[in-house]
Amino acid sequence: MLYLIDDLKRDVRITLDENDTSGVLAGLGDPDTLTLEEIIDSKIIDAARTVTSVAPNVMLESGRSFANAPITWSEVQNPGYGMGYLKLPADFLRLVVFRMSDWDYGVTMPIREGDALYGRQFSRFPGIRGNPQRPVVALVNRQDGLYLEFFTCNSGQGVHIRHAQYIAQPTRINQGTQIEICEKLRPAVVYYTAYMVALSQGETALAQTLQATAKELMQMP
Repeated sequence: MLYLIDDLKRDVRITLDENDTSGVLAGLGDPDTLTLEEIIDSKIIDAARTVTSVAPNVMLESGRSFANAPITWSEVQNPGYGMGYLKLPADFLRLVVFRMSDWDYGVTMPIREGDALYGRQFSRFPGIRGNPQRPVVALVNRQDGLYLEFFTCNSGQGVHIRHAQYIAQPTRINQGTQIEICEKLRPAVVYYTAYMVALSQGETALAQTLQATAKELMQMP
């Protein structure tokens, strides 16, 4: 959902005013330092990226589709069998769901190259690798970008991507006036921005309180 950055900055200021008992943050008006407004503005994008990256999947929106991405199959002569991979969009931040047409369900939690489970996907024993009844998805960095590898398919010709959604990197859009954030995460982004502002000013106790609230709003343990 699109939000005006000025509205987010206003809510961050309100949050800081409600929580700051020392008066230090309210006194940021020294001409030799950044104003509170400038500090908040500099933290919003980073806060949105962090919150969106770590929030539980249930807090996300459906995101954008990459179901039309071309697939490269490991078994070139027999596409639709074995593992496949595809290049992810340049603005990819995190996976919402990925499902091939012969899978029993979609994957929402991908693994990485460093995970022990990743090495098992290349075992010569088929039962150890991912399969349509227990699929596995991995995010892998390559020289030309980030790729999604999936394990595995058994349907042969006609197998295709059934569902592929991702959340894009939050950036300033519409001439820098707006930002796209998952609706459920908006309150957490406000508090996390306030946390980053307080931390940058050495307000450690205040920062800890704001960070704890942000985690609660994200429904994180």
